[in-house]
Amino acid sequence: MQTKAVIVLIALCLVYITPASAQISPPGMGETNTAAWVAFGVRQSLDSAHKIQSFSYAGLGRISGPHTNNPFKYQDIFVLNQEFYHKFHKHWRYSLALSYRNQDEYGDEKSFSNISPAHKQEIRIYGRYMYELKMHNVKLTATFRQEFRSFFDPDFNQENDRYQLRSRFRLQAAVTLDRDKVHRFTASAEALFSTTQTTVPENQWSALSYKEARFCLYYSINPKNTSFTYSIGYMNNLIGQAQAESVSYLAMDVIWENPFKAFKREVLKPIE
Repeated sequence: MQTKAVIVLIALCLVYITPASAQISPPGMGETNTAAWVAFGVRQSLDSAHKIQSFSYAGLGRISGPHTNNPFKYQDIFVLNQEFYHKFHKHWRYSLALSYRNQDEYGDEKSFSNISPAHKQEIRIYGRYMYELKMHNVKLTATFRQEFRSFFDPDFNQENDRYQLRSRFRLQAAVTLDRDKVHRFTASAEALFSTTQTTVPENQWSALSYKEARFCLYYSINPKNTSFTYSIGYMNNLIGQAQAESVSYLAMDVIWENPFKAFKREVLKPIE
C-alpha cells in the first residue's frame, strides 16, 4: 500500500466513522494471521483540576502464527508502560512515557519454532502532542507521537538493529452513545514511519520511510457507580506498502479510573 493510499484511508475513517482514549490499543506483533491482546491499566488524576494524569498498564499479546487463525496459539509480547499527561489548554495536551517490552521470536513460516535468542527486549521512550475538539457527544483527536526505541537480546546486549526513531500520526473519533456517558464507540487510523540504525555492515541510519498502518474500532462501557472502564475492540494492521500484510487483532482491556481520590486543595480556615 502506497503512502498516498494510507492518507486516503485515514481521511475516510474520519468521514464515515463518527465514533479520550478509553482503551489500550494493541502493539504491533509482526506478520501473523491473527493476534490477541489483553491489558489492565490504572489512570489516576494527580491534581484537583484533572489536568495532570498518570496512566500505567500491563499487557499481554498472543499470535496465531502463519498456519492457523487461532489468535491465542503462541505467546508473543509482554508490555509494561508508564505515561504522564498534562492538559495545558482547552484543546491541547501532551504526554511523556517510558515503556518496557519483551517479545518472543520465531523462525520462518515452515517451522515457526523458537529461534535463538528466543526473545528480544525493548526499552522505549516517547512523547505525544494532541489536539482535541469536542462537538456535542463527539470528540475528535489528532495525535503526533515520536518514539525512541532501543533493542536488546535476552542478556541485555544490544542487537544489530539497535536504535530506531519512529514517528506516528493518528486521527481518532469517539462518540458517546448515552446521556450518562456509559457507552462509547471509538475509531482511529494511524500511519507509522521509522528510521533504524544498524551495525551490519556498519553503523548507519536507514532512510525515514512509511512502514505500516493501524485501524481500530472499539466499544467501551463505564458502568455507573463503578470506577472501571471495560473495552473490547478490533484492530487491522497493514504491514508494508505495495503488497501489505494484513493482520487482524482481537483486543480487550480494563482500566481502573482514579483508585485514589483526586488530589484536593486544602481549604484553609479563616483566622479568628
